[in-house]
Amino acid sequence: MKISNRLKLIASFVDDNANIIDVGCDHALLDIFLALEKRNICSIASDINPNPLKTAKKNINFYGVSESVVVKLGDGITNISDATDTIVIAGLGGETIVDILKKDQPKLKNVKTIIISPHSYIYEARKYLTEIGFMIKDEKMFYDQNKPYVIIKFVRGQKLYSDDELFFGPIILKNRDDAFQKYYKTLLAETQKILNSLPDSQTMRRIELQKLIERLDCNIKV
Repeated sequence: MKISNRLKLIASFVDDNANIIDVGCDHALLDIFLALEKRNICSIASDINPNPLKTAKKNINFYGVSESVVVKLGDGITNISDATDTIVIAGLGGETIVDILKKDQPKLKNVKTIIISPHSYIYEARKYLTEIGFMIKDEKMFYDQNKPYVIIKFVRGQKLYSDDELFFGPIILKNRDDAFQKYYKTLLAETQKILNSLPDSQTMRRIELQKLIERLDCNIKV
């Protein structure tokens, strides 16, 4: 089965024997891939939009994984079952991910693992999840088709993180690999350009950008 490198990497973060809800599953390609490649996977492929789910059902039947993947229409984690131990949310903004989890937080009681790949507000997502009893087990920053992505795997547990660790990611910050350097050097240059174009009258915005530049400059060079 052919899927994007991004979905393959997300799949690599999922444990064998997991009982999953894939929130915003789109065409259920991740769920089908997991059913084919991992051991003993059960998935709820959930989406708020009915049209993608029609294609998802066709894909599931085509690959013969209907016993492993169930399609459900619903908002956020409303379709979560008592057996669900893993939540996957990819392709949404960090604020939306936080809103989804916060809205139905009592339903997380049996969840042991949460895997997210937010395209924005990553700091806010890390901060929220570490505040409600999860810690970061694994994470990766990478490029797929020249677009930057981050995947973070949270598991039950308590751990204190510095503000820099929540901003960059503790494992990403420790590794500081090529993707890290590429992304944050670009962000540093863009932020410096914005700062240079701002009038002196925008004092608070200039202070905010200067703090970001100092944070980036310090951590890129270490």
